[in-house]
Amino acid sequence: MECLIRMPHYEALRREKTVFIVLPTDESESDADAGRAPTQTTRTRDAQGLVNYYEPADEGMDRRWREKLGRFIYDHVVKPDMARQGTRPRSNPDKVYLANFPANYTFWVQKKGHPHDPRKDHYLYGSRFVPHFRSPMEFCLHLVWLLDGQPMKAHGRPDCRCRYCDGSVKQAEISSAFGFYHPSNRDKDHKDKDRDGDGKPKPKTQRTVPSTTIPFKDYTKLNQASAS
Repeated sequence: MECLIRMPHYEALRREKTVFIVLPTDESESDADAGRAPTQTTRTRDAQGLVNYYEPADEGMDRRWREKLGRFIYDHVVKPDMARQGTRPRSNPDKVYLANFPANYTFWVQKKGHPHDPRKDHYLYGSRFVPHFRSPMEFCLHLVWLLDGQPMKAHGRPDCRCRYCDGSVKQAEISSAFGFYHPSNRDKDHKDKDRDGDGKPKPKTQRTVPSTTIPFKDYTKLNQASAS
């Protein structure tokens, strides 16, 4: 494999058209504890015959999460770091993967509801500061914080811009800033309600909307850096 870049908290390796971002296995490089995995792992039914338990996520979903995380880190961390060192990748890779989750992070699927067709929700567990992450985009900025060396604020909280550590911006706003936001079904339903029976937009009534400013961090700096 070709080493594209080696930094204090990660290295990026390339094999043909695939890049692997390798994280340290040292526990000091992670904010996760081994004891923070789910404990409800037995498949038992309650009085209504329903189940609610966790099991390790399957390899396919694990790979999909690591691919999304890898691409984000490649675009917003690896490429800017390479540019600062005066190097550029010879071509964009076809695939990018996070080779491994940070030390003591574990990936789970919660199965809840009817035992033969339960609802499945995936979670990344381990952080001492966040109960769990529900999607790759929720974890992206927290992972950036880890790769930045885990800087802390004066009061002992992470100086991290993820929705849980920062708390001032909703996940939809963060995802939208990086081009990952897709309208939910609820958003689409609201749009449909704004149309009449012929599918034409309904005339809008005049109403006063208070002017508000979202306390939005400048997440776009990462985008600007990656474009350089």
